[in-house]
Amino acid sequence: MMPFPENSTIDVSDTLARDLLRAAESLPKYDNREFYSTELQASVLDHVRAATPDGFDELIRKIHDRIAQPPYCALIRGLGFDPGNKVFVAVNRAFGELVARPYEKPRAQLVHYIQPSTDIMSSRGGHESERLHTDTADWEPPVELISMVCVRADPAGGGRSRILDVDSIRSEVHEQLGSATLQQLESEMVPWQLATYWGGGVQWRTILTTSSVCWRRYTIDAALDSTGAKLSDEMLRSLERFENVISTTPRTLDFLMREGELLFSDNRRTIHARTPIAAGPASDRLMIRSWIRTTD
Repeated sequence: MMPFPENSTIDVSDTLARDLLRAAESLPKYDNREFYSTELQASVLDHVRAATPDGFDELIRKIHDRIAQPPYCALIRGLGFDPGNKVFVAVNRAFGELVARPYEKPRAQLVHYIQPSTDIMSSRGGHESERLHTDTADWEPPVELISMVCVRADPAGGGRSRILDVDSIRSEVHEQLGSATLQQLESEMVPWQLATYWGGGVQWRTILTTSSVCWRRYTIDAALDSTGAKLSDEMLRSLERFENVISTTPRTLDFLMREGELLFSDNRRTIHARTPIAAGPASDRLMIRSWIRTTD
């Protein structure tokens, strides 16, 4: 595994962090459900940005530039976050609209609280969050950006973040499985079970393109189970081999997010996971996440 690259990190000055936090704290407290309003998101952005527009815009530009190049993610250090998540919403809204599945605590909120107690168990052992995946693979299309801030790290050091970018994936597949398998994953579509709140059904798409990746094995399996659709034996073997390659490659970034660190990643050019947490549901690890539809 590889550490998070220093050239993809951004350090925020104390002055900028203080000014943004002060502006956010001058706003009322909003219920999480209220943030589903794109108008409220934009209003919070405008208010927080107005405190120091040049500094805010420079921060957003730096994040955008880091995400646009390998490994297509950025780690921001030094921001201060208010309990009402207004700094978090403002920074995210600068990239597009925050979106989420319909509100349903504890798993479905626009500003989403991620805790070990709500992790989805995997039929293959462990938790699905421990397997490299694309977020919203059951949407059409999946969201473009993910952001996540660490509120509390696991005291024992579990739940380390893992990210693997599409360039590394394509290189590993080519080297380990050969050009024919790479071409197959680019050209042969597989079924994806769509979320019921989007109307359900199945969408067929490839796992790889020349510049993107979409991967969540249990979403593919759910589509196969629900529709009776069939994949060739060769394709099923390729899926198994692909999963083994991405699970074992040393090119995966592996790092522990600390309190107050904010991570942005391109959801179409990276896949991500976390390592196991020994304490399981007893751990007080807390991450806050948003999904972003970009305006580019």
